[in-house]
Amino acid sequence: MIEVTNLTKTYGKGHNLFVALSDVSFTIPDGKTAAIIGKSGSGKSTLLHLLGGLDHATNGHIVINGQDLTTMKRKAMDHFRAEQLGFVFQSFFVEANQTCYQNVALPLEITQVPLRSRRALVEAALEKVDLTDKITAKAGSLSGGQKQRLALARAIVNKPSLILADEPTGNLDSITGERIVDLLFEQQRQQDSALIIVTHDADLAARCDMQIRIRDGKIEEVIGSQVRPAVNQPVLSPKRIARNRKA
Repeated sequence: MIEVTNLTKTYGKGHNLFVALSDVSFTIPDGKTAAIIGKSGSGKSTLLHLLGGLDHATNGHIVINGQDLTTMKRKAMDHFRAEQLGFVFQSFFVEANQTCYQNVALPLEITQVPLRSRRALVEAALEKVDLTDKITAKAGSLSGGQKQRLALARAIVNKPSLILADEPTGNLDSITGERIVDLLFEQQRQQDSALIIVTHDADLAARCDMQIRIRDGKIEEVIGSQVRPAVNQPVLSPKRIARNRKA
């Protein structure tokens, strides 16, 4: 479903050139979960933003469901993002002065879902995250955990083929964070979506089918099955890693 080939992202020019990602390649099969792991500044959030069409690659290709994001015009990208992708960020990014209904309905407005169908979809998404009673409440009045559940409802309302989550528990306490993670995986299974999570949390990464470890803008290793490795980039199975550690 997701094919990344020779992806490179640079900022600046000349002496100010900064290489955020360098020649990154991997494949994530349909309906799989993947964790992108790395230290701060490793390029993991840049990679997620490129996968979500929120930034443009300098070189390389990103193909999702047969669509190459790197060749899309802006209008087509906006529609593809609203129709195919769902986003959950560490800082929630909900509209504080809008109601929960309005926040969740945004992707449906972009894809011009008819009004008669829109309310049923929004109500179903809010019910899945246990926020039905907040449908008319302003998003700014919610707690941090509620805002993240609202962001998740917005991410799943269009039944996306890919959910992208950037440190989704970073601003939450451990109990609330665990609930959000459980909801993410539950929705991924129910909708048979792919799920990509940027995280520092080793336990969260271990729950995913794949772990993509990034260092200094390059893939250090990919753990998981059914993965197409990049040229000259190692793909190690858990058994291989264990043997290496013993050695």
